[in-house]
Amino acid sequence: MIRTLIQDVLLAMLLGVVAVVMFILPSVNPKAETDPIDPPGNLVASAAWPAGAIDVDLWVKSPGDEAVGYSRKSGKVWSLLRDDLGTSNDLSGLNFESAFTRGLPDGEYVVNVRCYGCAGKVPVPVSVEVRLASGELVWSGVVTLVSEKQEKTALRFVMRSGKVVPGSASHVFREIRGAK
Repeated sequence: MIRTLIQDVLLAMLLGVVAVVMFILPSVNPKAETDPIDPPGNLVASAAWPAGAIDVDLWVKSPGDEAVGYSRKSGKVWSLLRDDLGTSNDLSGLNFESAFTRGLPDGEYVVNVRCYGCAGKVPVPVSVEVRLASGELVWSGVVTLVSEKQEKTALRFVMRSGKVVPGSASHVFREIRGAK
């Protein structure tokens, strides 16, 4: 009888602890409300090229800033996420670079690709894509690099109030790698 009484008391205490935990725990760690900070990446430019020891560089430029690429990975607006050197320091086998913006100031944007280490591997087809954070595709296509150190413009376009100005997109070359 005493044994049953002790078991009943212990079971009641255990149930009491469980009930306290179930009622108090949600108020100790309340459910997070919506995140007030918008994630970065108002505009994303990416470039991908065939696997192997090929080094292509993505270069991007925004209004009022210097070009961003392998030697200047971040500017006032653009940031390069990674300089892909082909097979050097890379276990993935993928050749891919991307850059994103923090904000969208009005003016002209330029997205270029440059054949940095392509000797003996040309022509090199480079798939380029430019998207807004909303998912809206600005442009997607292939730029073919045919010589070492060649730089080509994948896309130039103008932004106004966070939107691409209709009819502003072109592929007219604008050097940004050597430009200040």
